[in-house]
Amino acid sequence: MQLWVLGVVAFLVLALYREWFNPALSFFIAVIALLLPEVITPAELLKGLSNQQIIIIFLLILVTAGIRMLVGSEFFSRLFNPSLRPRAFLLRMMLTVSSLSAFLNNTPIVAFMIPYVKEWADRSGNPASKFLIPLSFATILGGMITVIGTSTNLVLMGLISEYNLPLLGYRDFLFLGLLVTSIGLLYIYFVGYKLLPANEDKIDSMKQNLKEYIVETEIFEGSSLIGKTVKDAGLRNLQELFLVEIIRNDKVISPVSPEEKLFLHDLLFFSGNTQSIYNLINQDNGLRLPRQEKSDAGQSFNFVEAVIPAGSDLIGVRIKDSDFRNKFNASIVAVHRDGKRVSGKVGEMHIAGGDFMLLLSGSNYNPVRHEKDLFYISVPRKIETGKSIWKTWVGIESFVLLLAGITGLLPLFTSCLIILSFFVFFGILNLATIRQQLDLNLLMVLVCSLAIGMALEKSGTATLVAQGLISLGHSVGTIAVLTALFVVTILLTSLVTNPAAVAIMFPIAMSLSAQLQLSSTPFFVAIAFAASGDFMTPIGYQTNLMIYGPGGYTFKDFVRIGTPLTLLYTVICVGFIAWYYGL
Repeated sequence: MQLWVLGVVAFLVLALYREWFNPALSFFIAVIALLLPEVITPAELLKGLSNQQIIIIFLLILVTAGIRMLVGSEFFSRLFNPSLRPRAFLLRMMLTVSSLSAFLNNTPIVAFMIPYVKEWADRSGNPASKFLIPLSFATILGGMITVIGTSTNLVLMGLISEYNLPLLGYRDFLFLGLLVTSIGLLYIYFVGYKLLPANEDKIDSMKQNLKEYIVETEIFEGSSLIGKTVKDAGLRNLQELFLVEIIRNDKVISPVSPEEKLFLHDLLFFSGNTQSIYNLINQDNGLRLPRQEKSDAGQSFNFVEAVIPAGSDLIGVRIKDSDFRNKFNASIVAVHRDGKRVSGKVGEMHIAGGDFMLLLSGSNYNPVRHEKDLFYISVPRKIETGKSIWKTWVGIESFVLLLAGITGLLPLFTSCLIILSFFVFFGILNLATIRQQLDLNLLMVLVCSLAIGMALEKSGTATLVAQGLISLGHSVGTIAVLTALFVVTILLTSLVTNPAAVAIMFPIAMSLSAQLQLSSTPFFVAIAFAASGDFMTPIGYQTNLMIYGPGGYTFKDFVRIGTPLTLLYTVICVGFIAWYYGL
């Protein structure tokens, strides 16, 4: 039975790392594999649905959405003075986002900030790649200051509550969180900034080399295409290219519907294999290259940058099968992955988490509507002015209630529920917004994470691994065992999602404390900080994945800047935990 459980966990790690399936589906398959041999029961699986900490995660997501609407864009406007020196901007930006991440979910903070950071970098003539990794790392570090700063902490609290063990208090996070955040930001400011690459902005590069991506054609007089729809003209399912935009007089049509009729002198823009476009023109089908430039394509196109988040339903789906154009009102011009443009036919590509896409978008796209599947990151929201006084008071009261929940003056569940009630009552959140923010994939991941942790504990697999760690560090002492636990967790979270890392390591930490006859608290604090300490790879933490493509980074960039920070982070965390808890 233990070998089976280890095999299931190994499959889960590999499936998440290789992105064989959507993360929620990977967790679901793993849980089914544990249900069939009755390692866990259906009742044990469904326990997660009634777990208070899981419900709190979703309440906090809604609270974060409401606070984002209350705060608005003007809160950040002072950060983006183009006259600031790069390091001054870097420090101000990191202090702001790390402070916010202590109280708000860090994923929406990064999603909100990327456009502003990119815009400031563009206006000031600095490469955005010097600031986007610090943006992600600062939110990760700041998220460890409180129990609500990252959902990983709340998943751990959910696991602890399942076994009726003492829950971690705000002091277990506060002091160590402030310490690692302060030292981490100093490292990034003095050392990390020098190690970061100065990459060229993808969208600027694309405009400078437009012919690599797009070829302009024209419907000439007497063409057989005049009056036909795009579909009837055979321009819908072309090999190695697709029709991304039509310009008719001064009107831009993008994305192009299959039922769109073609007219004389329409300019048709194709993206894909350049040779295939010229082959299409040579087929004598009524298209030709324009004799003179009739439009400035670089100015006419509505370019938008977007990135695929880790929990997107699009992961693993072939672009042709995703109904991308209709769903997002945009056409994919190019896909970048691991710092390089993905070659081949766009329609045949399978989408992966972290894919950075260059899109041609219609004017009525909604950046928030599809935020769970696709983050639009190229255009910052407009700065608002004249906020009403009652919104300010609601914001202040919400923050006070949130602080009361964190410090235990009020139950956190109650605090979040009251704040959410305020937001609904004052019209800050409506039913449509709430529906958009609720993520069933996340619910499946969290519930399945609890079930996997339970399976590891019930089957004795966790005890087996714990005994191995104790044997490894027995000759050196308890601190060596704690270090081994921390290092294994941090390596695991570099490959898979944070909930998966916490779920796998929780029963091992619990078994370690029991076998060593020590309090479980220091071991739980260790896996909490280790599971959120992914600085070496872009794939283990959502915010790293979000800035991976926009910054034009490679995997090596994360290794170069993240490895020294990880070593520093490990030494500080293990040393502080050993001292603070008297190990």
